Amino acid sequence: MPSGDEGIDALRIIGYSERGIVSSLLYELAFSQNSRALLSNLLRLISFPFSEVNLTVVNDARIFIEQSLSDFGDLDALLLLDIDGKRKSIFIEAKVKPIQTSRWSIRYEWQQFMKGIDGRLSSSNLFAQLYHKVRLVEGLRDGGIEALQSGLDFPPCSTKSHRKIGSNEVVLRAVRLIQQHLDDVYYVCIIPEELSAAKEFFSDVLASASPIGFIGWDASHYGYLTWAQVEQFCAQEHLENTLVVLEHNRGQIY
Repeated sequence: MPSGDEGIDALRIIGYSERGIVSSLLYELAFSQNSRALLSNLLRLISFPFSEVNLTVVNDARIFIEQSLSDFGDLDALLLLDIDGKRKSIFIEAKVKPIQTSRWSIRYEWQQFMKGIDGRLSSSNLFAQLYHKVRLVEGLRDGGIEALQSGLDFPPCSTKSHRKIGSNEVVLRAVRLIQQHLDDVYYVCIIPEELSAAKEFFSDVLASASPIGFIGWDASHYGYLTWAQVEQFCAQEHLENTLVVLEHNRGQIY
């Protein structure tokens, strides 16, 4: 049996599924010599069908992984950015195709969302998760943290009809930082979908969607990025560790 570092070429940390890949990607970007340029290049790949978006030339960034927002759900990633004198937030939700299923479809995810409106809507549904973050930002803008602590009303189909931010100081610390980055706010999904199918869905379905009972529904700042784009970006930018994690999770992502 080798002792010490004998026989070890490199120390690799390999995470599981979307959380593992998101963590690997963001850490690898952060520790790269040209981290801000790489982050800017990645953000340029995001499609925002309903908004004119400027996310180029990132001057400063704080990135949070798996940040809890109490009743408003957890985030796969939260980006707080300074760009051209504006402070911006990007809420990121990532979905994968489990290895037990043949495919993942954003249209089916939407169908499940609409079906849940008539009964009980799963909080793990992509569109429920995005809506929770939209409501949080709306509450912050209208009434500050006090409004979130008092609670916001949600549709009867929600697993919680009244959602609060709570008193956890780590959560509140993150919310205070979000409150400082409300010049522009975007909601991005990373999905195991063909780029053309995602484009068609946003154009054909989401552009005119207005679910009944969803206070403050607004998809105008929604954007999407596919896992295939992420993998191609990692290959082009030689992000070797993230490529290793993607390969380890082959069949589980898209």
